[in-house]
Amino acid sequence: MKTQTSVFQHFQKFNTEERCIAHFETIRWPKGLRCPRCNGERISKFQAQGKTGKERHLYECMDCSYQYSVTTGTIFHDSHVSLTKWFLAIYLICSSKKGISAKALQGHLELGSYKTAWYMAHRIRIAMRDDDALLQKLSGVCEVDETYIGGKRSGRRGRGAANKVPVVAIKERTSGKVRMQAIENVSGSVLANFIREHAASGAEIHTDEFPSYVWLDSSEFAHRSVNHQETYVGPGNVHTNGCENIWSLFKRGIIGVFHKVSEKYLPLYLNEFAFRFNNRDEFSPMDKVLSECF
Repeated sequence: MKTQTSVFQHFQKFNTEERCIAHFETIRWPKGLRCPRCNGERISKFQAQGKTGKERHLYECMDCSYQYSVTTGTIFHDSHVSLTKWFLAIYLICSSKKGISAKALQGHLELGSYKTAWYMAHRIRIAMRDDDALLQKLSGVCEVDETYIGGKRSGRRGRGAANKVPVVAIKERTSGKVRMQAIENVSGSVLANFIREHAASGAEIHTDEFPSYVWLDSSEFAHRSVNHQETYVGPGNVHTNGCENIWSLFKRGIIGVFHKVSEKYLPLYLNEFAFRFNNRDEFSPMDKVLSECF
């Protein structure tokens, strides 16, 4: 298993704006500088002074005369925050197992306002979203489970699904890859659409005995279920413990770090946790986020 870089190693590598720009250049244009407008290859570099007096590192296309920076058309576009702070924010979000709050980011990065930190965190979560068009369907043994995220209802210690958002997850047992999604409800048709979208035909689906999974018994998937009233691991190693582990991690993140997540932004937090879980053994998950920033 690869060991991720430490905070000190990260700071040594990206402690100046010039180093961040050079690194982002290699990720955005691995075959050499290109014009984002005409894809021209004849590019000149120059420096200019911005409206605030800050020095800007710019490029100009010799073919179409378009001037741009390395951040043009990316999540960093039109941001007055330096790339050194953006890079550190990405590192902190990727390396914090249960996430990091916008308030904590504001303090660590010495940002002027909470709103700026919140804006940066959500922009980074958008970049952590998997490209659905490039995703391969999961195969082999896949666990599927659902849960509820959100507000409490009054009475009976707040248990139940009222005022909560249903979320479903599928986890491929061999690779450990997971996909999570907020859904309208936990009906059989909704769960069927989710499973068919993410699981390859012939995959062995492990679930609990929730009635909405009954359709799997006569589907293109092999289906095995475990009765949680009797055991958590059934004969033949049938269980959904991998998904339960993900739910435990996600809910601890909400309770201990974010405290509250709105239905509107819940998909972004699901992106973040799924990305971090799927890339937990990567040496530099930050580079993977940077490759999705444009």
